[in-house]
Amino acid sequence: MDINRLGKSLNARGDWINFRHPPYSIRRVLERTSLMAVGLGYGLLLFFNLQLPAEQRRQAQREDLGDAKAILRKSKDLILRADSVSKSENSIDPLLLKRLLSDFSSFHLLISMHPKGFEAGFVIPDVRGNINLGKVLASYGLRKYQGDAKYGPVLIDIDSAYYSIIKDDIELHGNTWNIYLVQDVSRQIRQQNILTIILILAALLASMVTLFLTRTGIRRGLEPLQRFGGVIESVSSGSLDDHRCDPKYEPLELKPLAGSFNALLDHLAESWNRQRKFANALSHELRTPITLIIGYTSRVLRRSGNLSEDQRHQLTIIDDETRRLGRLITDLLDIAREESDTLVMTSEPFSAFETLEQVLLLNQGDHETRLKIESSSYGFDQIWALGDHDRVVQCLSNLIENAFKYSPEDKRVELSCISTHEYVRLQVRDHGPGVPEADKELIFEQFQRGSNTAQQPGSGVGLALVRSLVKRMGGRVWVENAADGGAIFVIELQRCQPP
Repeated sequence: MDINRLGKSLNARGDWINFRHPPYSIRRVLERTSLMAVGLGYGLLLFFNLQLPAEQRRQAQREDLGDAKAILRKSKDLILRADSVSKSENSIDPLLLKRLLSDFSSFHLLISMHPKGFEAGFVIPDVRGNINLGKVLASYGLRKYQGDAKYGPVLIDIDSAYYSIIKDDIELHGNTWNIYLVQDVSRQIRQQNILTIILILAALLASMVTLFLTRTGIRRGLEPLQRFGGVIESVSSGSLDDHRCDPKYEPLELKPLAGSFNALLDHLAESWNRQRKFANALSHELRTPITLIIGYTSRVLRRSGNLSEDQRHQLTIIDDETRRLGRLITDLLDIAREESDTLVMTSEPFSAFETLEQVLLLNQGDHETRLKIESSSYGFDQIWALGDHDRVVQCLSNLIENAFKYSPEDKRVELSCISTHEYVRLQVRDHGPGVPEADKELIFEQFQRGSNTAQQPGSGVGLALVRSLVKRMGGRVWVENAADGGAIFVIELQRCQPP
């Protein structure tokens, strides 16, 4: 099983899942949730701090009004006077009622009454206080309650002073009276505002401390996951036997996951070793018969004087396809060795131009007139690069084979060399259709081919091997589209001084 292919498969599934659910950070989700929880908690605290005193104040006013009404009912006979006009020969004496109301009123509390429907008959107690009943009743805040028999408690603001008023009615000796209780609550409101500001500041400070502690706890809690993710990222096909998680050092929540991960690595390592041995054995077993077929075919072609043109053509096809199969087996074997870290490579200085000339001689064959070294590359015999000379020749040969495959028969494939102060770039240019922008990375993946290669034979192995080998040499490879058509494959290696 190829670990890279497995990873791509998992990434593809992850991309499909992310299409439905955008990617997110667990740490950020926990931090946002903590922030929302802290904000909601302190918000509710402030809300109840504002509502509870106000409700207590309203309830106290209702109780005070209820007490006043109870006293008036008990004392209703004490406020009567003789009245010959009244049917009951008695009526309520305003002076006695005022005295009774004065006993109940105070500097910050005022109780007043008037007969229902006769506001001109207001009975206001003689109390020295800071409550102007007329100003309160005429305030803008009570306009919507005009004509209501009962209302309140209602909080109104007059010149930065706060008053709470409640209106009710009471039956006294067969007559209905409207009774008003007005209380100056400015001091309570100011104290509540100060307390609210203090609570807001305390909530902000507590929120900051809580968030700091929460973020610290979340970060420490996610450290095992991050460490576990680092172990997963470091796994490759060549290190399956080296990476394991010790469950005894993991949190309780991760112990089952660590155990499953170790079991998965054991299974992958065993499977990978089996497949690697199979690939090595198969490649070695196929090399011998393919070498024999190539040798016999070449011998027959050299002695093909008594063969017809059609027979020689068929033998040529057999020779070409057998050689291509041999190169494919070699590439597959090298890929297996590279992924298992058993590929032997050297890093020595080599002449860039001499390497191009060697590659030219090795790959001309039937394409002697088509494969050329650009004239601008001559004179670069003193340019040296650092790498494995034989592997560079192999990489350039793969690129040349690829270029012949996509270039028209009447177009040349050109080799060139460019150098900078730090790097040497070996280039292979064809005159084919070029490489679409979306395929420039894809074609260097194993068993992947470009979108415009359906009509050409290929396995998707050659370019993948080139990238693996160049990467092992500390270089990089990429493809560019030429301005006048075709593709330019570039191998970039570190430049060095001649030995």
